[in-house]
Amino acid sequence: MKRLLSLFICLMLVFGLIGCASDDKPADSGTETAGNKEGSDKGPSGHLVIYTSEPQDLVTEMLDDFVSKNPDVTYELYRSGTGDVKTKLSTELEAGGTDACILWFADLGYMYDLDDEGLILHYSPESVASVPDTYKYNEGMGHEVRAIYSVLSYNTTQIDTAPKDWADVTGDDYTGSLALANPAYSGGAMTTLSVHVEPDNETVVGWDWYQDLADNNVKMEQSNGTLLTKVSSGEYKGAVIVDYLPRNAKSEGSPVDYVYPASGSVLIPTPLCLLNTMPEESAEAAKAFVDYMFEIETQKLFVEQGYVPIINEAAEGSEVPTIDDIKVLPMDVEYMRENSSDMLDQFSAMFGTQ
Repeated sequence: MKRLLSLFICLMLVFGLIGCASDDKPADSGTETAGNKEGSDKGPSGHLVIYTSEPQDLVTEMLDDFVSKNPDVTYELYRSGTGDVKTKLSTELEAGGTDACILWFADLGYMYDLDDEGLILHYSPESVASVPDTYKYNEGMGHEVRAIYSVLSYNTTQIDTAPKDWADVTGDDYTGSLALANPAYSGGAMTTLSVHVEPDNETVVGWDWYQDLADNNVKMEQSNGTLLTKVSSGEYKGAVIVDYLPRNAKSEGSPVDYVYPASGSVLIPTPLCLLNTMPEESAEAAKAFVDYMFEIETQKLFVEQGYVPIINEAAEGSEVPTIDDIKVLPMDVEYMRENSSDMLDQFSAMFGTQ
């Protein structure tokens, strides 16, 4: 009996200790469960609809990389020329709404118009605080995530002396063999035209430069991509073009080169902007995409694509310049917004319908 009583008491003590341990466990683990960890680290979710005029392969590369790091995000892409993108968006907005979440195309004035209507969601990541004001707009309306400039490109088998400034492509060497993108179709060309002829830059370039080109039988194309193809083939000796295209072609062995004009290149604004009409869950993912664009690894990916990064560190060890290396002509956004129609009319009168 004594042995049985002793065994019974021991068993009671053991079960009592187990019970205490069980009672303590929730209190010990309640502040750091696996579910809580997953919840705190869980990335954004949502569906993003992107309207862009940027090269589809390069934009898709960025989006696929972003989604690989944020697997709960999905996306769809509408890509066309700036004019077509604006027409699609404007038509949808007039009809009562759009599915677009992110806008990324070359018409800064149009973005300001949307912002005036209260349609842009202002958002600025902490990482853009040190970015020069030239590359960010209207207190968070939009930002350049990498920089594109209008430059002079030429075929190295046909031009012996590289141009140094805008006036150098108006001479006999380029008669009938220099080309521009048409500002009626290309947002980048429209920006270039506006910057060239605004009052602060009239003495640098101005309408006289465009008249010299017209007198010299300049050619016109709808897109920068076509310009590159025809300069590379030798059909044109030179072109006014966005810088990353000849830079990439040159690196691939094409007989083209390019220069940033000495008096100043033209920054082609392609701001990344968010529409505030998107669903809340998409807004979370859209903000995460903006954050992603300024991460150093993303900036290095832009460099690999041939772009000038906004974060200078990303260009270290590459052939790509930094934004500090490039002289830029001043841009008056209000002049562009107020005079774009008149500028296009004057351009068409000078060059005809092409």
